[in-house]
Amino acid sequence: MNTTQSSDPQQMLDLIDETRRTTVGRLTRRYTLLLVVWAVAWALGFLALWVTEDVGAHSLLSPVAGWIVFAAAMLLAFTWSAVAGIAAAGDGIRGRSQLQGALYGFSWTIVMLCAFLLMWALQNNGLSAELAALLYPAVYVFLVGALYLSGGALWRGVPMYVLGVVLIITAVAATFAGVPTHYLVYAVVGPLAMLLVAGLMLAGKIPASIPEPA
Repeated sequence: MNTTQSSDPQQMLDLIDETRRTTVGRLTRRYTLLLVVWAVAWALGFLALWVTEDVGAHSLLSPVAGWIVFAAAMLLAFTWSAVAGIAAAGDGIRGRSQLQGALYGFSWTIVMLCAFLLMWALQNNGLSAELAALLYPAVYVFLVGALYLSGGALWRGVPMYVLGVVLIITAVAATFAGVPTHYLVYAVVGPLAMLLVAGLMLAGKIPASIPEPA
């Protein structure tokens, strides 16, 4: 009887360790897939603009076709990000932190809508077409990076935080490159950086942290 009782604490610790490993593995797979989704979306979307007539440096696609491909790719990535952010908030946490996850998901809609309205207002007040082409992607990418920074800090999600840093740096670098080269910077540098982060995460170099219960 005493032997059974003495083994109970060890069994409990083993169960906690196993649960933690399972949760970390689930988070790692989720963040890795998120990075791959973003990499594919950027490569397709910005390359489409790079080869769009009167938009990029080449004229392989019509303006309508180019913007449709870009919009579809970005919509997929934005939607996946919001869903993944809310789902990640529910891994291993309860109560107040679930509300944080819901608010974080809603913040994506608020930020993206207001960013569009802000750029629209700037165009109505004389923003040139060339500057608009430069600022639209920069503003969105920068804000998405900031959202990932806040999400990573909120739930101690190192991959989210690293991705946020990558997005912000890419937005700044692409803006310095100017029109239309910035599309190529987004299409090449962004996806390569994301895939590098994904590889480091799968190799265990960048851990997927478990949020503390609130």
